[in-house]
Amino acid sequence: MSTTSDQTTNDHSNDTVLHEDDLTEQAKNQFVYHSDILRTFESYRQSVLCNEYITPIVEHNEIFNQNLPTIGPLVVCGFARTGTTLLYNLLACDPNCRVPLFTDMSVEIVSPIPRSDSIGQKRRLDLLKSPQQENEQLSDVLIRIAASRAHFDIEEDSFILRQAGYFCMSILLSDDEDDTSESWIRKEMNKDYVYDYHETFLRMLNTVDMPKSHWLLKSPIHIFSFDKLLQHYPNALLIMTHRQLDEVLPSSCCLTLATVG
Repeated sequence: MSTTSDQTTNDHSNDTVLHEDDLTEQAKNQFVYHSDILRTFESYRQSVLCNEYITPIVEHNEIFNQNLPTIGPLVVCGFARTGTTLLYNLLACDPNCRVPLFTDMSVEIVSPIPRSDSIGQKRRLDLLKSPQQENEQLSDVLIRIAASRAHFDIEEDSFILRQAGYFCMSILLSDDEDDTSESWIRKEMNKDYVYDYHETFLRMLNTVDMPKSHWLLKSPIHIFSFDKLLQHYPNALLIMTHRQLDEVLPSSCCLTLATVG
């Protein structure tokens, strides 16, 4: 499938859009769901290009003049279900470190606020909870997930990567087939822009609530891109957790079953 330049919407000559005309009639007839796939790609494209965190950063680019702490970040990057969340929460007890909050990364299009702003933090958390409580089916799923993975105020920084369009289902063990989309995401997809965005977002948080010592991060996704992670954070300190495979697999299956219902 080829790509063409889209100059019809907002005159963004550098935008790349997938069109149905790029498919042959044979492909359209054989893959009747092609329109759904194209719409999905377009949705991802729009979510990345229209990311409204980026505009305020350009307008207030003083964030790039403030350096991140010289220590770290300290990154917990073991495989999922190996005790990373427990370790992450224990390390977060250090009052000299700073950990991204769930409300830092999951409330759309808002400026960062310090942890000390308890009223603002509660307001953002209430905004996140209200639609979940209205959706009875989703609430049931969240209850099942909580039995396998408790919810905490702090959260892993994979939420930052998702904002840049990097959706990697790293919790699953891969069959390592070269033709799978997961394999392409892990091995072929250029991750430079993802970690460019990650560093920009972290700098934005750093301007309003800098740690006394270091940032603490955690995501199993980082194991697929150590080279990119270390390019952006050359002082990073990595922690790899380990657990017996016969314990990891049942734990992963339990969480997956809770998620899919």
